[in-house]
Amino acid sequence: MSLSMLLFFNASASSFVVFFFEIIFNYVLVQFMLRRQGGQAKLIATLLIIFDVAVLAYFKYLVFFVDDVIGLIVNIPDNWQQGYIVSLANRNVSLVPNRIPPGVSFYTFQMVAFVVDSLKARKKKPIGFVDYINFVAFFPQIVAGPIERRASLFPQIESFRFKFTVDNFYEGFRWLSLGMFMKFVLADNISPYIDLTQSLNPWFIWFNAFLFTLRIYFDFAGYSFIALGLARILGIRLTVNFLAPYTSQSINEFWRRWHITLSTWFRDYVFLPLMGSKKQWAAFFLFITFTLSGFWHGAAWNFIIWGAYHGALLLVLRYLGRPFHRLTGKYVSQPQFVSWGLTFAAVNLGCLFFMDTDISRLLLKLKTLVTPWAYSFANLGAVFSSYSINQGTALIVILVLAIAVLLLEHLAIWRQQFEYELLLSPWLSPVLLGLTVLLAANTPSEFIYFEF
Repeated sequence: MSLSMLLFFNASASSFVVFFFEIIFNYVLVQFMLRRQGGQAKLIATLLIIFDVAVLAYFKYLVFFVDDVIGLIVNIPDNWQQGYIVSLANRNVSLVPNRIPPGVSFYTFQMVAFVVDSLKARKKKPIGFVDYINFVAFFPQIVAGPIERRASLFPQIESFRFKFTVDNFYEGFRWLSLGMFMKFVLADNISPYIDLTQSLNPWFIWFNAFLFTLRIYFDFAGYSFIALGLARILGIRLTVNFLAPYTSQSINEFWRRWHITLSTWFRDYVFLPLMGSKKQWAAFFLFITFTLSGFWHGAAWNFIIWGAYHGALLLVLRYLGRPFHRLTGKYVSQPQFVSWGLTFAAVNLGCLFFMDTDISRLLLKLKTLVTPWAYSFANLGAVFSSYSINQGTALIVILVLAIAVLLLEHLAIWRQQFEYELLLSPWLSPVLLGLTVLLAANTPSEFIYFEF
C-alpha cells in the first residue's frame, strides 16, 4: 500500500490526492451499499459507477471532447478552441487537467468491477479499509494492470501474511526474468527504430507497423510479467494477462490471448449488460463494445478507429466464418500457417491505427498502402539503405531474439504445454537474466500503457 501511495505522490501531489479521495469515496459508499438491499443498493452502486467513470472521463477525455468533438460538430475555429481551453486552465481552479494521473484507466476499472461484484455477492459482509486499499492499490499491477477482480485478488489480500518461501521466490524470479528480458532487451531496443514520419514508402510503413507490433507486445507483456513475478514473490497470484497472442489463428483467439483482463472486463461489464436478452442485436453491441475499448486506450480518433477495426474483423469472422463445402457438408479448413499469417497480418494493420495519433498522416499511409506502384524495388532498397551497418546488425540481432521468443511460444502450444512453459524453464531463466544485463537498452523507453 505504501509503495503505491509513494508512486502516486512521486508522480504528482494532485495524482495522489485524486487517487486517495477516490479510494475513500468508493470505500465509504461500498460499505453503505453492502448494508442496503434491492433498489437502494443498486442506486448506490449506480451513483458510484457514474462517479468513477466521470473522474476518468474528466482527466482523460475532457480536452478531446472540447477540442475534437465539439470543435468538429460546430466547426469552432482552432484559435477559439485553444483560447477556450487556455482560459479554462488559467482560472483560479484549473478545469482542465495538465496530465493524466498514472494508472487512472486501470484502477478505475478495478474499482468499478469491485462495486458490481460486491453488489452481486451472495454474502455481503463488511470489508476492511486496509484490505480495500491494498486491493485497489496493490503496487505491482496498479499502473498498467492486470485488472483484477474481487473474487480472485481480494481473498488473497484479506488473508495475506508475508512469508518468504523458496518456491514463491523461484517462481517469481522466472516471471521477472522473462518480463525484464521482454521489456528492457526486446521492446526498448526495438523502440528507436520505429519511425512514425514515414508515410510515402509502403515497405517502410509495413516494417514500422511490424516493429511496433513486436514492441507493444514485449513492452506490455513484459510489464505484466514483472508485476506477476513481484506479486508471486510476495505470495500473491495475479492473473496472467497474456497467453502468447501472436500464436493466434483467428481474431477471436487473439482477443482471448491479448490483454485478457481488459477483454473479459468489457465482456462482463459492457457487452453482456448492453445486450441483455436482446441477442439478435449481439453483433451491434459487440461492435460498440470494441469501439469503446479502443476509446479506453486513449482520447484520440486513431484509438476509436482501432477499436472499430477489431470490432469489424470479429463481425466478419462471425458472419462469414470458414467457407462451407456443399458436397461434403463440412467446413473447409485452411492450413494453420495460413490462418496464423492472415491473423498476424490483420493485427499488424491494426497496429498501424494504434501507433499513429496524427489522423492526416495515418490517412496518407493508408493511401500509400493501397497504391500498387508505390511497392517499387527502389522503395524497397530505400528501406535497407536507411540503416548503417551497425544499426542494421543491432536490429537483426534483436529481431532474431524476438522471433526466437515467439517460436518458443508456438512450440509450447504445439507440444500442448502452457504457453510460456519453455520460456519459464529453469535452464532458460538465468540465460534471459544474463542477456538482460548484457543487452538492455542504454536508454529505456517508458512503458507504453503508462500513457493509458
